[in-house]
Amino acid sequence: MAWFRRAVRSPLVWVVAGAVILHTIGIGWGLPGSDGWDDDGVAPRDFLVGTYMAYRPGHYFTYPPLHLVILTILTLPATLLALVRSASLSPPDVIAEITRVPYMTIFAVAARLVTDVMAAGIVYAVASIAEELWGRRAGLWAAAVAALNTVFVYYAHTSNLDVPYLFWTLLSYLWLVRAIVRHEPTRLRGCALFAVLAIATKDQAYASFVVALPLAVGLWVALDTRPRECVSVVREAAASALGAALLLALIDGALVNPTGFVARLRFLAGPASEDHAYYAKSLAGRARVVFDAARSFGRYYPVGLVPFVLYGLGLHVTKIRGDPALRVAGLAPALGVLSFTFAFNCVARRTEPRFLLPQSIFVSLYAGAALDSLTRPASRVKVAAWILAALIGSRALFDCVAVDVALLRDPRYEAEAWLNENVLPGELIEVYGNNAHLPRLPTRARVERVDPSPLSDRSPIPGMQEIEAPYADIDQRRPDWIVMSEGWSWRYQMDLRPPPGSSLVLSRVQRAMKEDLGGRAFFASLFAGTADYTAAHVARYDDSLWPRVDIHSSTARTIYVFRRAGR
Repeated sequence: MAWFRRAVRSPLVWVVAGAVILHTIGIGWGLPGSDGWDDDGVAPRDFLVGTYMAYRPGHYFTYPPLHLVILTILTLPATLLALVRSASLSPPDVIAEITRVPYMTIFAVAARLVTDVMAAGIVYAVASIAEELWGRRAGLWAAAVAALNTVFVYYAHTSNLDVPYLFWTLLSYLWLVRAIVRHEPTRLRGCALFAVLAIATKDQAYASFVVALPLAVGLWVALDTRPRECVSVVREAAASALGAALLLALIDGALVNPTGFVARLRFLAGPASEDHAYYAKSLAGRARVVFDAARSFGRYYPVGLVPFVLYGLGLHVTKIRGDPALRVAGLAPALGVLSFTFAFNCVARRTEPRFLLPQSIFVSLYAGAALDSLTRPASRVKVAAWILAALIGSRALFDCVAVDVALLRDPRYEAEAWLNENVLPGELIEVYGNNAHLPRLPTRARVERVDPSPLSDRSPIPGMQEIEAPYADIDQRRPDWIVMSEGWSWRYQMDLRPPPGSSLVLSRVQRAMKEDLGGRAFFASLFAGTADYTAAHVARYDDSLWPRVDIHSSTARTIYVFRRAGR
């Protein structure tokens, strides 16, 4: 039990344990269910299908296959049980069986627990990088800062791929920093390997490396005074890059399914990004991306942490003496910030919380360096630094706990309870929106989902009939109830007029909704009370104590229930 005693005495273990607690409370959010509430998450039904589509010639899946393969293996017993219990092995029968609540819940829990473990790994990797650069105390401080990242805490609860790819990304940076600091060029192989695993988890991970790695290696070669080592660095970097390209082509399916791989790249560069870009495709638009990215710091940490981040970076640049390789290694996180901002945010022209999560993790390293320096016994401002750290940390912890509270007190729970009490057997409920936006509905009711989009674009929910029709044709359907989430309805209620001369533009999706005049008129009349339906119940998040945390249109969103007039 010596290892246990050492672990208990380790402050870092307590920081990681605290992060795990923050990431685990509320992890059963929206479960049991046939689908999860994590918007843009890897749906439970996608594990096996996504893996198969990645390697089936001529086909592709939205995401790379690595994480899907991991989850497929972990949930294989449940999959085999579903196959055994299926009426036959025909696709319709298998889908009908495996999309039932028990299997989907097992899959969702497995995906979220894997994310939870990887989130703890990110906190530990941040500590390891900072310790390699500035010492153990800096590592502890950096880990504490990363653990109290509000957006990070949310995504650590979900099946989204943002935390998994960041886990591999941070491991890649750890190997890079160790390679430079320890003058061990062979560690670049590990750096390249983990970079491949990050990109094979989610494609946008490339942006953390495409600019940062060449610059870091180039600065190492340029500033290192040992010619023999420089030759070794160049040789290892070239060999690692070539090996990484081949391995990525193998994992991503480019070698066995080149047409599908190319089709997926076209999809990612086209509809997956261009349909949702809301900054102008100009220099002004990209400048606005950078400005908004910097301005959004408060999403992740209290803004009072900004001076610590800047001080930590300046401290490294101005105070590091001696080995130039150490100075280069300490710039790697800053290069990561620049790399992702310019290679992804400015290219995709998006700044949603998940798309700035890498930068928010990278900057925690410099905050850790600053807090370490300012709180040391020899520091002249140690008392003030400790007070500020306590205040900022307390606010950050409050915001992170608010994420957990938002998951535990999701308005959908209240809406579900109200519907269970008031909807009669056999009554027809009409719903709008994706699976991730909807509450779980009474099984005794008939449920139809109406949307003008093709049926093939939707993920089925057992017991729900899919209808392809305009919203405005509701008089032909005459449902007893309408249920929708603010996470969906805002698309038809928002002001779709960018300011004149602004660098903001309407995305293709927003333009399509602006042009859907019938849909916009229907939702306007519904909320104005001029339609044949009246508001029967509105489930709102109670923010009397905890702030309303709204991330990814998933948390704290109001649920609206309308009843047909005269029913």
